[in-house]
Amino acid sequence: MGTRLRVTTITVVAEGLLYDKGGGFMPLTSIEEVRARRKASVWTKIHPIFALGQLLAFFVSVGLLVAYFFGRVSFGVVHIAVMTKIGLMVGAVITGALWEKDVFGSYWFAAEFLVEDVMTVNVFILQIAYVLMAYTHPENLGVILWVLGLAYFVYAGNVAQYIVRTANMQKNPNPAALQIAA
Repeated sequence: MGTRLRVTTITVVAEGLLYDKGGGFMPLTSIEEVRARRKASVWTKIHPIFALGQLLAFFVSVGLLVAYFFGRVSFGVVHIAVMTKIGLMVGAVITGALWEKDVFGSYWFAAEFLVEDVMTVNVFILQIAYVLMAYTHPENLGVILWVLGLAYFVYAGNVAQYIVRTANMQKNPNPAALQIAA
């Protein structure tokens, strides 16, 4: 006997986000439920510390990277800043997953955060590639810098989509906006 795969669909309609339960659509969640879960989660206050710390570390490390290219600092200084950013990213990933579980019932890839989660996974993979390259092949600095540059480019895209998503939520605070923004 084969295993059957059940595919569920999520549909965005004018009055909100709906979930196909197989026999009809039902509201996935209401904005009041999301707000209540968000308020009840301890991670709502902890996650931004890591996320904003990571953003600050990103700006510092980009500044140090530019200084490195102009011969003002050593790559060791840049590397410490990058590793700090990666450490904060690990904290943000863990606390973000715990927050997503509290608010949307899934550690990863909840419909409301699908794009952000996919981008975060890509950034995480690229950051891990940086760490592996930096420690296993430190002589390949050119490759290490390209991996770092790509990781930072994808991270900047993730930050940009988050800003757009937040702006959309402020304009239209309903569950459908969550999916449209993502």
